[in-house]
Amino acid sequence: MRRHITRWWVVGLVVLAGIQAAHGQLFEADSKRYGNSKMDIVIREIERRQQSSVIDIEMTSVGSSVGSSFFLLCSIRRLAQIRGDYRYIVKLEDRPKRGQMLIGFLHDSGEKLSNVGPEFAEVDAHATVLDLDQFAELCALTK
Repeated sequence: MRRHITRWWVVGLVVLAGIQAAHGQLFEADSKRYGNSKMDIVIREIERRQQSSVIDIEMTSVGSSVGSSFFLLCSIRRLAQIRGDYRYIVKLEDRPKRGQMLIGFLHDSGEKLSNVGPEFAEVDAHATVLDLDQFAELCALTK
């Protein structure tokens, strides 16, 4: 009986380790997966920090500016949900370098941006915090 319990405990630890590894995978979104032949955009999370992510944006073909903007926005919304069901974001474009974006995640629009990361300390929260819930209906259409 003891050997049987020990075996299941080890199996449980292996399964749990696999779940944590899968949950910790970096995010990626590819516009071609949606069958849009005019748009070719890939968004890759390349670094995950405590309450922010660095994403790399590769635009081979934009398609329409509205469509590409919605793809980018809805992809970031999915990333925010995955990272911890965050409702608000603040973004710094071309950071840490050109073609990348540093995105800070917030549960509350009044949260101090300096708590998200030192890069956000001087950012005007009223001008830059974005409520992702306002795009929920639109993003639901793109799934």
